[in-house]
Amino acid sequence: MLSPQVAKAKVGYAVTDQSRRPGLVRALVVCKHEKFRSEIVTALDRSFEVDYYATPETAMAGLMATKTPGLIVMDYDLVIRGSRDFMRMKLESDHLRDIPFLITGRVPTETFNETVRMLCPVSYLRRPFMKSALHDEAGKLIDRLLEASWRSLPARQREALETSLGHFRGTTHRVRRGNPLNIHNTKECCFPLMEEVLEGQVADLISNVKDHHNYTYVHSLKVSSLMCLMAHAIGISGHELLTVAAAGMLMDVGKLAVSQELLNSPDPLSRDELKQLKKHVLHSHDILNRSENISEGIRVIAEQHHEKLDGSGYPKGLTGQDLNELARLATIVDIFCALTDKRPYKPEFSCESAIKVLETLEGKIDPFLLALFKEIIMDVYRPENPSIH
Repeated sequence: MLSPQVAKAKVGYAVTDQSRRPGLVRALVVCKHEKFRSEIVTALDRSFEVDYYATPETAMAGLMATKTPGLIVMDYDLVIRGSRDFMRMKLESDHLRDIPFLITGRVPTETFNETVRMLCPVSYLRRPFMKSALHDEAGKLIDRLLEASWRSLPARQREALETSLGHFRGTTHRVRRGNPLNIHNTKECCFPLMEEVLEGQVADLISNVKDHHNYTYVHSLKVSSLMCLMAHAIGISGHELLTVAAAGMLMDVGKLAVSQELLNSPDPLSRDELKQLKKHVLHSHDILNRSENISEGIRVIAEQHHEKLDGSGYPKGLTGQDLNELARLATIVDIFCALTDKRPYKPEFSCESAIKVLETLEGKIDPFLLALFKEIIMDVYRPENPSIH
């Protein structure tokens, strides 16, 4: 691979090591102003593998690279000046044509907007903007392609994914505005998910969301699905099972009140940052308290799923005799899902590796529920379901 100095001389401002975080979507940034370019790269580097260039001409080398970009970020001025060859290469290649564009700067006319929308998925971000806004907009563009692929799924599975995502986005707005939750809507959105779980479709549900960039949504859907599966295995059914599915979906609702920069940090958290993150349980308590018709089961699972049998958990340091059985189950499911989640700061663990970590927590988690979980989860993550590994 070219050294950064040689790369700069030959193709502009090329990024350095494309293999540092394998599996991430590659973003191609084209921006002539070094200050703006640096801000864009810093914002995207949390969740993307980033290449950056000063002009469309030099960026053509990035289009021809071995790993195809999943996103192009380009200044508006460069899009309309000097990008003809770049655009021709993109539009004439089958594997490049549908790469979405995030255009930054000032986009003065609706005619331009509509013209570009006809060519590929596109979004616009006017300066000045916060880095978090750029990161979120990039994630949304990538996610639109994934969400569009859900249209080809069986009707009920598509309904489970689309309704849960729509509900999660609505819940996010409610929490950030300080409004109460609508638990009726939560249970309603979890009904098709519960039906899919009971029909043995957990692996497909997880497979179809694992590459989504809304990490808290992915985690919540996985937790809800596996909580529902485990609760059914211990004899819970009907309305109570739907309540468990809703509890899984709302278990980390307090994270919606935590800084998104903190949640999506690509670096290990400091002690103070970890302390702030742990407050999400207290935020969950406050959010549920100001909402109506919240069952005790939902409340207990949200408040106790980070507690441990030996009192080493948080926020209250409860011990075994004080822990609700469903909260004990939620602890196991939450740890497993956190380990197998794909996040900017870590690779996803395999099912087997995650189970090994759980087995090291003797005395901290319920051994009976862990044994049952291992039996059930190994069937969900069996070799014939490679798409969720």
